[in-house]
Amino acid sequence: MNNLKKNNINNDGAYTRKKAIEILVKILENNKPLDNAFEESTKKSSHFSKLINEDKSFCRLLISTTLRNLTSIDYLLTKFLSKPLNKTPLKVLAILRINVAQSFFLKTPDHAVVNTAVELCGKKWKGLVNGVSREILRNKEKAKKYLNESDKVPDWLLRRWKRDWGKNYNDIVTGHLNLNPPIDLYVKNNADYWARKLNGKKLGNNSVRLFTPGLISDLEGYELGEWWIQDYSSQIPVSLLEIQNNDDVLDLCAAPGGKTAQLISLGAKVTSIDNNKKRLFRLEQNLQRLNYQAIIENKDIRNFSTQKTWPKIILDAPCSSTGTLRKNPEIMHQKKESDIVSLSKLQSDLLDTAWDLLKEDGTLLYCTCSLEKEEGEHQIENFIKRKKNSLLDKINNNEIDKKLNVSNQNKWLRIFPNSLNYEGGNDGFFIARIKKIT
Repeated sequence: MNNLKKNNINNDGAYTRKKAIEILVKILENNKPLDNAFEESTKKSSHFSKLINEDKSFCRLLISTTLRNLTSIDYLLTKFLSKPLNKTPLKVLAILRINVAQSFFLKTPDHAVVNTAVELCGKKWKGLVNGVSREILRNKEKAKKYLNESDKVPDWLLRRWKRDWGKNYNDIVTGHLNLNPPIDLYVKNNADYWARKLNGKKLGNNSVRLFTPGLISDLEGYELGEWWIQDYSSQIPVSLLEIQNNDDVLDLCAAPGGKTAQLISLGAKVTSIDNNKKRLFRLEQNLQRLNYQAIIENKDIRNFSTQKTWPKIILDAPCSSTGTLRKNPEIMHQKKESDIVSLSKLQSDLLDTAWDLLKEDGTLLYCTCSLEKEEGEHQIENFIKRKKNSLLDKINNNEIDKKLNVSNQNKWLRIFPNSLNYEGGNDGFFIARIKKIT
């Protein structure tokens, strides 16, 4: 919390915690992504925007740690609250949740946790917050027991993963608990150089992993467009398209643009389509920084009218994103099981549209960052059944990094959050490659 006095903000960190509580409430009340809620708060609050980077990082860590462990934290709180959680105001609940996160996961001194919490709640709830906070801290060993015995993800996910991923189940459940997941970069050239320059580790020919990145836009090479953020798992689909110079490639649901940039870096001519205007704007900004060009269309591809067809298409379909919980822990508290039903219907429609845009003898690469079979295995099985001119093109283990431990029993690629044999893990992903036969 050093240097907070420079911004006329209490140097005890109360302001930082207050903002963390406000942002946490927005995330859970309005189903906002963590990144969006955090960015909005930075822009709207002059105080917050002036905080030094260390304090902004601490604020974000408070929020992400609470979300990462929210199922366990809520289980603990039910043991100490006399009323059900849904009968407690969301702001009060957010204060108590962040208290537990600080005390048990971030090891904040007890007095700082309680005193700040009482300051941040209204008069009506001071007694409750003070009493519950102190009672938990007086019974730390019992509280730790509750945290240890609790489930780590919401019940709806737990049931699904137990059913679908027996032997991988425990690793999947705990895969999101890393408090500081690394950030992966895709670099244009010379990964060895950029790994040294940015104090990172080389993951692959064009991939660098950063464990303590700081503010991304402040890193060397950012302004010059030498690299972009793209998770290791997300880099794999393009590598399976065997891109040649001047290949004509259609990137569907393309924003925010990591795969578009990757395709261009390999020499492809890319048409990128997405129906989300804000995300597409980010894609345009990213390409401008990288000095890359693509044909960009703001369209729903289900209504995309063209006589043209493409020899190679990549469809990174909208999905539940349950493979990305290590970086987006809010997802498991915002999504519902019913969302998977509606998303799988959308994916089916998008697959059919993409197929119509694919040339004969062409290749369609379908992927999602989901761990749900309805959005991966079942989706492709059903597609192959209804498209008689489709052939699943097996992805062989010799096409992928040896550090990636995956089964070679299936023709598709199922990547779990612990599949990468490297510190920091990876996002869960599903990838299938389909040929259009005559």
